Amino acid sequence: MVSCSRCGKTGGKEQVSGKGLSLVTLSCEEGMGSGRVLVYCQECWIAMADCVAEVIPLEMVSPGVLLDLYRTGKTTSDPFTACQLVFGHAKPELVREAQALINSQCG
Repeated sequence: MVSCSRCGKTGGKEQVSGKGLSLVTLSCEEGMGSGRVLVYCQECWIAMADCVAEVIPLEMVSPGVLLDLYRTGKTTSDPFTACQLVFGHAKPELVREAQALINSQCG
C-alpha cells in the first residue's frame, strides 16, 4: 500500500489508487538540481513547500513519468526505493531503466 512518506496517510477510501497522494521531488540543498523522490499527502507537501521542486498527483504517475524524472535529472533517488514508494512494489525492468539513466548522467 502506498502512503505518505512523511505522515503515513494512505489517501483515505481511495487507498488502492493513491488518490490524494502525490509524487514529490524534495531537495533542501540550494543549487541541487536533483531531488529525492517521495510520496506526500497534500498537507505534507504544502508544509514542505520550501523544499519541494516537483508535485505530480500519484494517479498521473506512470512508469514513463517516473523515468522522465530520471531522464531530465530531476531525481537521482535509488530506483528500487522510488518504485516501492510510488507503485507499492519495485518493478525490475523499471528499476534497471532508471539506474541506466542515472549511470548515463554520471558518466
